[in-house]
Amino acid sequence: MDCRFLLITNNPKFISLVSPMEMLKTSQDVLIRSRDLVHAGHKLVTHPLYGNLRPYQQPFRSVLLEMVPDASTADVDQYSLELMENALSVYRSCQDRILDPGVLPSETEEDYAFIDLELMKKSLLEHGLVTRDRI
Repeated sequence: MDCRFLLITNNPKFISLVSPMEMLKTSQDVLIRSRDLVHAGHKLVTHPLYGNLRPYQQPFRSVLLEMVPDASTADVDQYSLELMENALSVYRSCQDRILDPGVLPSETEEDYAFIDLELMKKSLLEHGLVTRDRI
């Protein structure tokens, strides 16, 4: 089956590195959009809560999805959906403490953006979305 991948992120470090991707405003937006794509028949490639970083610890979040051809006729991947719903539940449990971009000093945000990039690097390389010389 022919497929392609899509990175959903709010991390600006990916803008010149990865295509295709969707850039969103907040980490919660990333999870909601990813969940909606799973509902539409696409599948998670990376865990939505990778790195065991809580929403109040990391302002950036990235999720890699497998975009299934003819997703409108595909069954919803229950495992992907369960992971997404659990991740959103974690976000709801700490709604008042979620870090959004622009809240922390720029040097600190730069560090968090780097961590997000590093956590996604292996998956992006593995699926051909970046090359070693570009990341």
